[in-house]
Amino acid sequence: MGRRNQAGFSIVEVVITACVVAVLSSVALTQYREFTRRAKVSEVVLAGNQCKTMVSEAYPVRDTAPPAGGWGCETASAGTKYAGAVRTSSNGVIRVTIENVEPLLNGRHVFFVPSKPGSDAGLVTPNDLGVSVRAWICGSDWEPARNSLPANCRIDTTTFASDDFE
Repeated sequence: MGRRNQAGFSIVEVVITACVVAVLSSVALTQYREFTRRAKVSEVVLAGNQCKTMVSEAYPVRDTAPPAGGWGCETASAGTKYAGAVRTSSNGVIRVTIENVEPLLNGRHVFFVPSKPGSDAGLVTPNDLGVSVRAWICGSDWEPARNSLPANCRIDTTTFASDDFE
């Protein structure tokens, strides 16, 4: 009898290959979902830019503090798929609501707080009126939302979340 040539893969090789593919697929899927979530939340951050500009322009020239919702940039809908209402406090803190991202984040908020450079305290009306807004504190009052924000926007803004927003 002659020797038989074997061709193909053994069952052990096929099982190991299937396991490696499954692990790599699960990691890739998780990374893709996180990337998608971060892209959607970045749109929420961008939705606050117009209001940031209006507050920045108003702080140095106002001599009286506006009421909550009186900065002139508030909207019931930010006009994007993932950003909802844009609201302001009397101190110029901007709150943008997260919508249509995923159940975990929907209804949560991103906050933009006018501040001085290097300060973790926001500007306060009427004391700081007449001062230029030189920096913005950006973040959320809820950790899972902060983790989805861009790296430069992950500050805990819980102290500002209790402001009155209109």
